[in-house]
Amino acid sequence: MFIAVEGIDGSGKSTTIAELEKFLTSRGHAVHRTAEPTGLDTGRAIRELLGQKSERPYTRHELALLFAADRLRHLEEEVEPALAAGKTVLTDRYLFSSLAYQSVDLPSEWVAALNRFARLPDTVIYIEVSIDTALSRLTRFRQNAEIFETRGFLEKLRANYERVLTEYADQVNIVRLDGEVAMGDIAADIEIRLSGIFPKKS
Repeated sequence: MFIAVEGIDGSGKSTTIAELEKFLTSRGHAVHRTAEPTGLDTGRAIRELLGQKSERPYTRHELALLFAADRLRHLEEEVEPALAAGKTVLTDRYLFSSLAYQSVDLPSEWVAALNRFARLPDTVIYIEVSIDTALSRLTRFRQNAEIFETRGFLEKLRANYERVLTEYADQVNIVRLDGEVAMGDIAADIEIRLSGIFPKKS
């Protein structure tokens, strides 16, 4: 089982993923937890650019190409081996992130073509949250803003996510979680919404 967790910046992915891992483990799943960008050299290059630490200019096309390259290496070197070993892979961001983020200012058809060799996840868990809540969290918990963390960008991003979720609704199991719930209620929300999808393994 390959599960990708998606959402705009500030949606609460980190806390939700930690609770998802606990939930899946309690249901008998051997979980392999991972994330994009990866810790590979391609992923490190992406993090440098996103953190605005690069000493050279770059284009959005370059960033999109780096994400696609990092994703294919992620699949080959980490995701596929874990799946072959019978583990449930839980990734913080994956394909839908590129389709949503890079399509804000690049043609969506080009971004999709760039990622055409990336396998689809079995399930996408999308965390829904308001722009105000997301920005409030980003202001509280981030010292250095990334290039994507502005209201205008987040509004476009959320609209792109909705478009992509609709486009892939017949190919991927999509589960929406409420990103507005209090931290202490996330585990209960996961239990309610996912118990029917991930029954306990005998």
